[in-house]
Amino acid sequence: MAQKPLDEVYGWVFNIPPAEDNPTVSLNYYDEHGATWDSDMKTLAYTAPEVAAQKAASLVSQEQMKNFKLLDLGAGTGLSGVAFRSAGFLGNMSALDGSEGMLKVAMEKGIYSDVTEHILTSSNPLPYPDQSFDMVFNVGAFTIHNIEPDCIEDALRVLKPNSYLVTTVRMHCYMQDYKIRFYDELNRLEAAGLMKFCSREKFLHYRLDEVSDEFEINLADQYGEVLVLQKSGIN
Repeated sequence: MAQKPLDEVYGWVFNIPPAEDNPTVSLNYYDEHGATWDSDMKTLAYTAPEVAAQKAASLVSQEQMKNFKLLDLGAGTGLSGVAFRSAGFLGNMSALDGSEGMLKVAMEKGIYSDVTEHILTSSNPLPYPDQSFDMVFNVGAFTIHNIEPDCIEDALRVLKPNSYLVTTVRMHCYMQDYKIRFYDELNRLEAAGLMKFCSREKFLHYRLDEVSDEFEINLADQYGEVLVLQKSGIN
């Protein structure tokens, strides 16, 4: 499939976000773009999957990478799963996402041990027992229209003690309110002794410097942050 022009991709990804507070509209948005998502992310020079995978690989041993059971939380079309496989994570990998259209593409990649369609909310927790996974990773799904910050605690619940949650968040200007709530929740969880905030690093999330002057580009929107959270050792 031929790649779309950069301006076209930028237009729908950044200027036409799914409607707030309307889960049906948001799901339709992702279902409809599942078939072209990978190509469109390539057009934007999307780096978050590889950045998260390399950060995760730096945290554990080669032996752990071979055997760890992982959860790709908000797996989308599986771009992050591919990056984690390429980084050397060879164990069972579960995928969870709320979009049927996205998961259909993810399943076709043949990298997941199991795939679950599920919309994670504070009242609809993850369908896994406590301490099911050696690592959880989330690339881009902690954002508006997706997973709310109050779900971080449930992601920690399914992690084994002392294990890592690796996640990325965008720095887009329209996400400022979300980011405040996100980091407030991390501070609450750390103060409660449920996790340790290990690291926070800025990275180039997209390349937007070649988008035309038709759009009012804020080049700060190109960036994201990769975070490492470690669940506490309590059971």
